Amino acid sequence: MKRSAISYLVLAVLLVVTVWIALTNGASHFSLLKMTATDANTLFNIRLPRIITALMAGAMLSVSGAFFQAALRNPIADPGIMGVSAGAALFAFVGALLLPSFFFGKVVFAFVGGALALGVLIFFQPQMDPYRLILIGVALNATFTGIASVFSSTSQVSLGTVTWLGCLTVTVLGILGLIGVVLVTNWGNYLKVSDEQLRSLGLSAGKLRLALLGLAVFLATTSTAVIGVIAFIGIIVPHVGRVLVGRDYRAVVPFAALAGAWLMLAVDTIGRLVIQPSEIPAATLLAIIGGPVLIFILAHKKGGARHVLSLIT
Repeated sequence: MKRSAISYLVLAVLLVVTVWIALTNGASHFSLLKMTATDANTLFNIRLPRIITALMAGAMLSVSGAFFQAALRNPIADPGIMGVSAGAALFAFVGALLLPSFFFGKVVFAFVGGALALGVLIFFQPQMDPYRLILIGVALNATFTGIASVFSSTSQVSLGTVTWLGCLTVTVLGILGLIGVVLVTNWGNYLKVSDEQLRSLGLSAGKLRLALLGLAVFLATTSTAVIGVIAFIGIIVPHVGRVLVGRDYRAVVPFAALAGAWLMLAVDTIGRLVIQPSEIPAATLLAIIGGPVLIFILAHKKGGARHVLSLIT
């Protein structure tokens, strides 16, 4: 309990400090107390929507990763490396081509693409251990990414391209999705036991799993439609959460939402500031961090898949 309280206190301080740095620093530096008209325009039309979007997307992707891990019983599952986000990005691109004046169409198409990728994963999941399922996801990711690159190499969206329309979209849909998350968070704990035990309690493991995956896909694809594919945050944050607040999903998920929001904003802010006037995309920095984390998880012990599964039970 003490460690959890300290973790949340540190997170709160980090969030406040990072938001302040993100608001006042960038290509131009200014004080919030002394702003010119140009500074105010930069703040309200460029930085503020970007910051809000980063916070929401970080929370959504981290919670999505936690739900993927619970539903698939695979603690290295993440929509960004298993093809779900790549499928969403490809279909969002198609949606933008077919309905260029209807921004929400991108979100709908993104969800369809993510759901398609998830369907492939669910088809293979009963036949494979967690490692092989990840390989299927990586193959899906490469396939969708390759198809998208054939049609366009300039259609990339990112936090740097966010407008108020995208910000409001991800915020409203993200809040709705996170409300749903609150209602079903404990189902992640139910899925720690076998399907047979759940049936003996009158619960359907398939329905629980489908509900968690549906919400996870909704959160991940909505974020992807607005800021593009962001990998590894859904692995990093839930694992840190299990260390700091325990393995109960009622504790892991709220921590993942807050920590994910901070981490996304932190890496985006660092990327904006280190090589001005250019930027390092948040996806690139998270890949630099997340790659070694994934290797550590896989190589931590020699227990193989049994050890991997034990991390979430």
